[in-house]
Amino acid sequence: ADARAEASAAAAERAQISERRTASETELTSVRERLNQTGGEAKTNRRALEDARDEAGAVTNIIAGHSMKMEERQRKADEAAQRANKLTMDAGALDSRIRLLTEMEKEYEGFSKAVRLVCQAQSSLRGIRGPVAGLMSVERKFSVAIEIALGAGLQNIVVDREEDAKAAIGFLKQRDAGRATFLPLSAIRGDELRENGLEREYGYVGLASGLVECDPQYAGIFRNLLGRTVVAEDLDCGIAMARKYGNRFRIVTLDGQVMNRGGSMTGGSVSRSAGVLSRAAELKELHGKAETMNRRLAEAKTEAEELNRELEKARYELETAQGQQRAAEDEVLRLEGRQSHFDILLQSLRASLETLEGECEALSGRLAECDSRGAKAAADIAAAEAEAAGLRAKADEQLSGQTELLARAGELSESVSARKSHLAALRAEREGAALRGEDLQALKNDLSGDRSIREETLDAGRAAIARAEEEIAARQARAQALHGQGQALRDRLGTLDREKIELEAERTAKSRAGQEMNEHLLDLERTASRLEQKMATGSLEEKQILDRLWEHYELSHSDAQAQRVELESRAKANRRIGELKREISALGTPNIGAIEEFDRVNTRYTYLSEQRDDVENAGGEIRGVIEELTREMTGIFSQQFKLLSESFQSTFVDLFGGGQATLELEDENDILNCGIEIKAQPPGKTLKTISLLSGGEKAFVAIALYFSILKVHPTPFCVMDEIEAALDDANVTRYARYMRTLAGKTQFIVITHRRGTMEEADVLYGVTMQEQGVSKILTINLNDMAKELNIK
Repeated sequence: ADARAEASAAAAERAQISERRTASETELTSVRERLNQTGGEAKTNRRALEDARDEAGAVTNIIAGHSMKMEERQRKADEAAQRANKLTMDAGALDSRIRLLTEMEKEYEGFSKAVRLVCQAQSSLRGIRGPVAGLMSVERKFSVAIEIALGAGLQNIVVDREEDAKAAIGFLKQRDAGRATFLPLSAIRGDELRENGLEREYGYVGLASGLVECDPQYAGIFRNLLGRTVVAEDLDCGIAMARKYGNRFRIVTLDGQVMNRGGSMTGGSVSRSAGVLSRAAELKELHGKAETMNRRLAEAKTEAEELNRELEKARYELETAQGQQRAAEDEVLRLEGRQSHFDILLQSLRASLETLEGECEALSGRLAECDSRGAKAAADIAAAEAEAAGLRAKADEQLSGQTELLARAGELSESVSARKSHLAALRAEREGAALRGEDLQALKNDLSGDRSIREETLDAGRAAIARAEEEIAARQARAQALHGQGQALRDRLGTLDREKIELEAERTAKSRAGQEMNEHLLDLERTASRLEQKMATGSLEEKQILDRLWEHYELSHSDAQAQRVELESRAKANRRIGELKREISALGTPNIGAIEEFDRVNTRYTYLSEQRDDVENAGGEIRGVIEELTREMTGIFSQQFKLLSESFQSTFVDLFGGGQATLELEDENDILNCGIEIKAQPPGKTLKTISLLSGGEKAFVAIALYFSILKVHPTPFCVMDEIEAALDDANVTRYARYMRTLAGKTQFIVITHRRGTMEEADVLYGVTMQEQGVSKILTINLNDMAKELNIK
């Protein structure tokens, strides 16, 4: 019965464990499926994350490339702008220089007053062609040589006829404007130098007249001025040519040195930009430079505009790439969030899988244990039944006669057996129920722990899913908003591109219109300049006519209009004018301006008289001041000389150890202008002037005089340079010791080679050169050395 009860308990426990194992295996299968599904999703998300990171890295590289491109274009744009600005400044400076030289050309700057006046009066004087310098052009490299060769001839004025030159000379005389040289085309003839083999000489450049470009009608003028002048490369070549041809012609070098006919030479430094020819050549060169500069400036501005457009394009590409980078970074952040969610979920599922696998293994062990216990109980039951059958058979053999007793005994036995089996069953059921209760309690505890863990994991997963869904929704909303903004920006960009194209077209049209307006303005300015020039010429002509009217007839414009008479013919009027002029000339030259001349001279006389009186008064005052200063200086000098003489006597006695010395004035009535005589009498000698003493005595007397001056007027600082070189050793010692007595008021720096002077010094400084070219200074403080060596 016990065996059966144990077998039935084992069977019940086995059924319960089998049911729990089946549930665990079902849950384990479900967890594995979820783990596989989650792993696949995580793998897909990981591939997407890697792709997003690669895309973000690619966009970063693109941005770096665009940044470098934009920086390069920015640098090029800045350089182009700087070049344009520099060219603009250079063009402005060039225009200023051109305007300056042009104004100088118009005003005939560099010409004499007479030449300027004649050239500015060309409208009133007939036949004036202009100065020689304005009728030719020369290459820049020949300008110095031609300018030196022409010399004053540059300012010669070319006229048509001799009568024109006569009228111009009369014009200058009337205005007292100076003198000028005139070259009439009708009279000037010139020839050129002809020397066989001259053009083959080394350093020969050419005849000066051949290096000048001019109108053919002026060729005779320049042959006359330059036809016998040769231009050579340098002075050596010129000297060689002059020697070979016997100084028969004039030679000018390219740098302006001249070998005159006959052998004289003129040379020196020459300014290459001071003359009128240099100015004209510079002006021509500057016009060429201005055209080149303006062309380069236009090219630089075009290049700057093109580079600015490229810079804007690169900036737009960079901004587009930065937008792509932000989108890629947002996608990477989203995928990283999902990946972290999948990692947490996978970790939780793996933990659950490990827990279920452990539980299944435990249940399998307990099921095997239940099977072994059931098999053992079945074996015990079989043995007990076999033993009961044997006992029943033996009882049948022994108690065959006792049927009733046996029957009763059988009934009792059965009753007892039933009671015992029922009791055993109850005990076994109770024990099994207790064991099952314990197992169920343990299983309940296990399941409760697993469930709490799973519920926590499930809650965490649900919370993570909810957060992820919220984040996904927010990211999707932001992506939609960004997509909308991107679409709006793309639309706006398209609108801006169209507006940009329209504005560029409008700017091009306005630039073209501006250029046309500038050209029109320049035309108007040129027209206005011509009109102003005509007005100025007309005003000048009117002024000259009015001046001649006043000078010749002393009539103003209104008086002349009042006396105006209609002429029958111009020829008769000119003849009548000539007759009247001859009659006026016959009257002689009246001094009409005598009154004005008297007023002018009288005014100047009065002014000079007042100046003379002021000078005389000032001279008297200055002489009084000089006399007062002389008196003060005489008193001061007399007083100081007396002190110095007394000091000199005492100093001389101290230095020489006796004797006497005096300072005497040669003329006491004129002490400021007279000389001073020094008389000295060393011990044992007669009184002598200083000029009669020996060299050493002279030096010692001079030292005594100098020390006496220092005693009267001590100075804080004094430098002496070997003043005792002529003294013997005994006098050197006296000199040094006496200088020591003055060291309390004056600091002495003495340059010396004498031992006696060095012995009295406080500090010695010596200069030595142990290495060639390297000097060193050695210093010895004799006071410190005396203290260290205990020397008094």
